[in-house]
Amino acid sequence: MADVIEILKQGMSTELWGRRFYEEAVARTENEDGKRVFQSLVEEESRHLEILCGQYAAYSEGGSCVSTEEAIAMAESVDPTQIFPEAGAAAQLIPADATDEQALTMAMDFEQRGYNLYAEAAESAAGAAEKELWEFLAKAEDKHYAFLQETYEYLVNDGVWYFDDQELPFFEG
Repeated sequence: MADVIEILKQGMSTELWGRRFYEEAVARTENEDGKRVFQSLVEEESRHLEILCGQYAAYSEGGSCVSTEEAIAMAESVDPTQIFPEAGAAAQLIPADATDEQALTMAMDFEQRGYNLYAEAAESAAGAAEKELWEFLAKAEDKHYAFLQETYEYLVNDGVWYFDDQELPFFEG
């Protein structure tokens, strides 16, 4: 169980920093399509953070993996900024002179780290529910990465933000 708690803490940190990064990206991006891309990721990272906080609460109380609904219901009992106070105090994550392309590259790095964490956790999961949790989160991070990569390709090749309502990632769970 200690390993699961450590993975949950790493996941919360990754999602917390990712959300903060995307919030900065929303604030600094002038293009409305770009803002929508980053805002959708803020919302998804927030949802993933809720799930991880709820799972953390369940495991911290000596329990095991709970359903997504139960985790979300328990999420408010955990404040990730108490576990990672540096996330609220750190300087801006996106350098002031970074281009949109550089911001997207940084975002892809966040998503890759999250994917790697969750994919590795899925391989060593103790039970089916835990494995399903990690696989769900890995798949979500992989979708984010692919979407960001596609957006990056459109931006560097066409000079415009890619945005298609039907392709925008949507949290399912």
